[in-house]
Amino acid sequence: MEAFIQVMESMVAAKDPYTVTHQREVTRIACTIARELGLSEDRLRGLCIAGALHDMGKIAIPSGLLAKSGKLNSVEFALLKTHPQVAYNILKPMKLPGNAAKIILQHHERLNGSGYPQGLTGHAIFLEARILGVADVIEAMSSHRPYRASLGIGAIAGELNRNKGVLYDAAVVEITLQLLGPDQSVTPAETCGLSATAVTHMHYSAFLSDAAPVQPCSLLGKDYSWPKTWEVEYASISPPRVGRNH
Repeated sequence: MEAFIQVMESMVAAKDPYTVTHQREVTRIACTIARELGLSEDRLRGLCIAGALHDMGKIAIPSGLLAKSGKLNSVEFALLKTHPQVAYNILKPMKLPGNAAKIILQHHERLNGSGYPQGLTGHAIFLEARILGVADVIEAMSSHRPYRASLGIGAIAGELNRNKGVLYDAAVVEITLQLLGPDQSVTPAETCGLSATAVTHMHYSAFLSDAAPVQPCSLLGKDYSWPKTWEVEYASISPPRVGRNH
């Protein structure tokens, strides 16, 4: 599984290296939340694998669209929304542990049915997918994008509070807000030699550095390593641009 994830990351990085760093950060956030919610180790492992691969379907999205600085039109957004299904179609034959493939498929679903690709509602969405969806929102809002700067912790808390129980699972939001805390500091993540003008990727210190299996020398730094049972060396990823996450 370790080698498979490495190959998949390398494939994604060849097209859009930023997506790999995004997946790693989302995994750290999601697995911290999942630990706080008391998920079993088996379910946590499935979530970690899903997090590490959740946006790989973007290999089917044109690079120009991923890097577009302006707002997407309806046709472009419809194309971007295919990426969970693309990833699921690629990964389903691999028989990933637990429900990892379906978690990836569902990570953009929302409680009220407004998500995609299936428009699922409530508990038809796996808990792990609901966790991953919140982690994805946190990472996206805290990162600089081609079309806007980082929105900051206040905007993140506002988004989660406004849509708690509507778009996002209420229990997941409550745990997340507790982790962030009213005075939670935000610090620049290590960039592995990447120029700060290329990307300023922020992360929250509340989210555990050892919560999830993410490679050394990622934006999270050398202390953010794979669990002992997943020992493997990985080359660093140096994203030249900021990708798009929706």
